[in-house]
Amino acid sequence: MVKMRICIVSDFFIPHYNGGGERRYYEIARRMVEKGHSVDLVCMRIQGVNSREIIDGINIHHIGPTIRKPPYRNVFDFIYFILSAFWWIISHDYDVIDAQTYVPLVPGFFAAKIKGKKVIGTIHDASSSEQDQWLILSGLASIFEKILVKLPFNKIITVSKSTKKALIENYHVNPERIQVVHNGVDLEWIDSLEIDEKYENSIIYVGRLAPHKHVDDLIRSVKFLKEGLPNIKLRIVGDGVERESLIKLVKDFKLDKNIEFLGEIDYTDVILEMKKSNVLALPSTREGFGMVLAEAGACRIPVVTYNVGGVVEVVEDGKNGFLVEPRDIRAMTEKIHFLISSNNSMKEMGDYGYRKVNSLFQWDKIVQHIIGLYSD
Repeated sequence: MVKMRICIVSDFFIPHYNGGGERRYYEIARRMVEKGHSVDLVCMRIQGVNSREIIDGINIHHIGPTIRKPPYRNVFDFIYFILSAFWWIISHDYDVIDAQTYVPLVPGFFAAKIKGKKVIGTIHDASSSEQDQWLILSGLASIFEKILVKLPFNKIITVSKSTKKALIENYHVNPERIQVVHNGVDLEWIDSLEIDEKYENSIIYVGRLAPHKHVDDLIRSVKFLKEGLPNIKLRIVGDGVERESLIKLVKDFKLDKNIEFLGEIDYTDVILEMKKSNVLALPSTREGFGMVLAEAGACRIPVVTYNVGGVVEVVEDGKNGFLVEPRDIRAMTEKIHFLISSNNSMKEMGDYGYRKVNSLFQWDKIVQHIIGLYSD
């Protein structure tokens, strides 16, 4: 097998920002290094972090603007990073450039074309309106997105059939250029983590505290659940622009004893918290895949999620969890109540989720697929 020199361009990287996309790049890149490929990952500088790191053989280069608290940035930060990443690619030699959504697509595409190199655009999800934009300046972001997804990349990788369909139908992208490569989990590692207790009447949310994630819906659901389950507990893992308003909502509903904000925690602790919980809830209205849903399956816990985007490729309604219509808080409440009240259903659905992950969503298989695309 020919050894390749690969450049991945992203906004941030773990452990300084632990989003689903960042976890994906890490799991893929480290396995590519294990197979003998050379991988550079180019991302934004972060205050207090060295400009160069090596993580599991991945060469991390922090360039451009210095970000104090990811993911908060302004327009000038984006422009500075685009110029810095463009110059980085121009001045280095790679076989393949893999640019992630959305800002990294700009320098990745144009620099690769000037250098005459292959460029992959990895698009994790696609919006249906300005209302589900999670980037700053939603109107501008919506226009920006429409332009970027149409750039003639050698290949576009998406994480779900749903995102592929959206790119074809909403943005008229040539379907022959799109390849679906799902997200995955490190099942062997997750299996190795042991817990010393299992919470009772426990829900967990893991993700950004962003408007389109609608954690406020889940807080309202807990308010209803408390009527029949006074000891119900929700643990919220993650941070974001909605944090303060969500904390206020919890206080307004007098749910301080029922809801705990854990903030950003180490990935190992995230998985341990999942394993201790009874149900994972994801009330998001925009998901390209929903990696936390696969992670929940690996932890053998069922999920309740809104029926949107790529989540339908992870969750089979009534098998490893429940799909409810977006913003239907009552339906979400009923499904969570059903699961918490039935140990047998929780176990059966959790076990089904584990088997599904074992069959479809393991990183080793996914990396083989991506290497094939890179070398094609």
